[in-house]
Amino acid sequence: MKKLLKKVKEISEKYEELNKVSGNSFNVFNVINVTSDEVRLHSKFLAELLNPKGSHGQDDVFLQLFAKQLNIDIDTVSATVEVEKYIGVKTKTSGGYLDIYVKDSKGKSFIIENKIYAPDQENQLLRYYNFDSKNLFYLNLLGDEPSGDSCGLLMIDKDFKIISYKSDIIEWLSACRKEAVELPLLREGITHYINLIKILTGQSVNSKMNTEIRDYIASSTDNLKQASLIGENMTAAKIKIQWLFWQSLKEKMIANGLDLIEDNSVTWQNVSNYYTKSRNRDLYYGFWVKIGKIEDVTIHFGVELLHNVYFGFTLEENKKGGISNLEKYTEYKNMVLDLNHNYKNSQYWLGWRHTSEKLNFNNFNSEAIFALADRKKLDQTTNKIVADILIDINALKTKLENI
Repeated sequence: MKKLLKKVKEISEKYEELNKVSGNSFNVFNVINVTSDEVRLHSKFLAELLNPKGSHGQDDVFLQLFAKQLNIDIDTVSATVEVEKYIGVKTKTSGGYLDIYVKDSKGKSFIIENKIYAPDQENQLLRYYNFDSKNLFYLNLLGDEPSGDSCGLLMIDKDFKIISYKSDIIEWLSACRKEAVELPLLREGITHYINLIKILTGQSVNSKMNTEIRDYIASSTDNLKQASLIGENMTAAKIKIQWLFWQSLKEKMIANGLDLIEDNSVTWQNVSNYYTKSRNRDLYYGFWVKIGKIEDVTIHFGVELLHNVYFGFTLEENKKGGISNLEKYTEYKNMVLDLNHNYKNSQYWLGWRHTSEKLNFNNFNSEAIFALADRKKLDQTTNKIVADILIDINALKTKLENI
């Protein structure tokens, strides 16, 4: 076992050094911290390539490739592309915003509902299907099925199709890159985006390294047997590391005077289900603290996990949530957004943001996650998170006292 691990480490370090020398570790989207922004990055980037009048200057070439790959009947020359298309006031069966909407002059069209980490909304796919039932695509990182609450009685492959970044989008982008081979800026822009998708979907961007490790594992019976044992225990190791993270975070939050509403809201079963039951990765769990109450309005602070760990402030009126983006709460929203430029407002959050060093327990493939196996670094990480939490909580409490 030690020999196998030593050899894999040697191969990994060799390619890590090659990446440093070649610059392959650099990714512009990661640098500007928009890797998981569905609207500002992913939907807009895809739509720009699909747009025959896009700044890429390649007319309908990329849209043709997309339509051919997914068997979509559309006149690519006359097609128009819209991002965040408003289709009316949201009700149980209609309205909302379409992530990407493509329509030609003959009335043919397709819709892409784009999911990176955001959860499904109630009747979301049903509402979009009722607006235009021609070609509805549910796009997400790995090709997971949508929740039953989102699609209602709609049937996969009959009423809508599931496509993934991991296979469908990477395949299409690779074809686009071939068409842009003589256009260096466009080609490299697509390359950066492909590499980002590989990171988000848990694929190494270094195929040569993977090939070398694969060939070494397959080179002997002993190597294969040992690698199999490692694979069998990897899920258990992920569960343990995440559990240790939550325990360390809880300990430090309590030690710093934060009164958790339910200090047992993160359980071993939560964490175990996260890795053993795929749908549980769309469930939230974490720790919550009551910040203050003004008449019927209560403000809470929470730190949670979906794919990345994030934290922020939410608001309830008479115990009713999901109202943090209403106009009448603009004053509270602005208080939170002023605390840190990384805060983002939503229906459920006055403001939320990721931890300063992103911790993606879903992909489980970053140096920040691997470092948690070192107990000293685990303590450093949770100490930093709690320090950031305390700064924001104390700052907001001061603002609330001055109302």
